[in-house]
Amino acid sequence: MSPRFLWPLWGLLVLTFGLAGCQNNGAKRMYDQAMHQWEEGRYEEAVQNLVALTTAYPDDSLVDDSVFWVANIYQHYLKNPVQAIRYYRSLTKGFENSEYYYPSMIGLADAYSSQDKESKRKAILIYHKLQESPLGNEEFEKIQLKLAELYFEFEQYEQARVELKKLILHSPGSPLDPKAYHLIGYSYYLEGSLDMAELAFKETEKKFGYSKTSLSSAMSLADLYEDQDKLSEAISVYSSIMSRLENKEIFYQLAGSRIAKLKTRLKQTNKG
Repeated sequence: MSPRFLWPLWGLLVLTFGLAGCQNNGAKRMYDQAMHQWEEGRYEEAVQNLVALTTAYPDDSLVDDSVFWVANIYQHYLKNPVQAIRYYRSLTKGFENSEYYYPSMIGLADAYSSQDKESKRKAILIYHKLQESPLGNEEFEKIQLKLAELYFEFEQYEQARVELKKLILHSPGSPLDPKAYHLIGYSYYLEGSLDMAELAFKETEKKFGYSKTSLSSAMSLADLYEDQDKLSEAISVYSSIMSRLENKEIFYQLAGSRIAKLKTRLKQTNKG
């Protein structure tokens, strides 16, 4: 091909790449400015810049980043779950191949879980869908715990236990295990299955070595004994609680106060 025919084609390519470069630079400048505003706590301005980016450069690779951060800012900084839901939904519907797809699904479920009962049901459906997604252990564990807590709100204690046991079986040794074990016991307590609750609380105590991590179960076990007028057993549990804590800690002082009252009740019972 003659060089004179190559020059117009080359010029067109240069112009095309030049325009693309200008667009990319413009989007990047807006994105960087928004991130700077976010770091400075100027959240409304950051949102405005990110939304403007998606309008001015709808085909840019930073669009899904921008939409995700708009949703994130609304959820965590501006405390506006309704707007957060709006932007998370736009990501989950239009950006299935984005790296932000699964984080947006999690954000959407979290935002729904803070709303009314109908929204909480939507959160449950999304969390169940996420159970089959390629999430890391930490995210899976958090999802299981959130699912269980939602089932507690609906007083579906058996289903809550199912989700808690999935957490325990999936990730032995997880930092969330003590809470999962405790909630299993607490679900029986709320159902009025006191024998099962006692067994679960005792198992939690034994499993975690009568440590701070099992403190919630210890307190619940002591409450259970008080409810049943098993005063000596309650005193014993409160004493074990005090042995795990510094004397300045509030639960240490609470346990000490309970012991004093229970000893007085025990004396009156013995006298009677």
